[in-house]
Amino acid sequence: MISVIVQTLNNAATLPACLGALVPAAVDAIVTEVIVVDGGSTDATLAIVEDAGAKRAATVEAAVAAAKADWLLLLPADLRLETGWDAEAAAHLQNSGGRGARFRSDRWWPLRLGDQRALLIRKDRFGQPLRKIRRLDSRAFAI
Repeated sequence: MISVIVQTLNNAATLPACLGALVPAAVDAIVTEVIVVDGGSTDATLAIVEDAGAKRAATVEAAVAAAKADWLLLLPADLRLETGWDAEAAAHLQNSGGRGARFRSDRWWPLRLGDQRALLIRKDRFGQPLRKIRRLDSRAFAI
């Protein structure tokens, strides 16, 4: 159902919690794969990626091209989705009519340039301007 693309750069401290929040969704087959795009980490990030069995891609565009699911969850490695996000995402996929969504951040407003968000979009809409997207109730916490 969802291919998760995690962007990393020296995120060894936060990546385990980020990936750990995806495990229940993987067990329920909501998350079908995790692809990590690394910006050149020099810490233990890549070892964590390997241990988790995640795929790797050189760029976000390459990760999108390799993704097998119709839906993408773009997730920075320093965010952790709260318990229950997966059920809400699955319901959104079935009822959204293809409209994208984002999870609430622990600091939703005011948004500032560069704020990190967990974004759920259809693969065929990647790279297109974002129209109005739905804000889901589940939160993404900075870690």
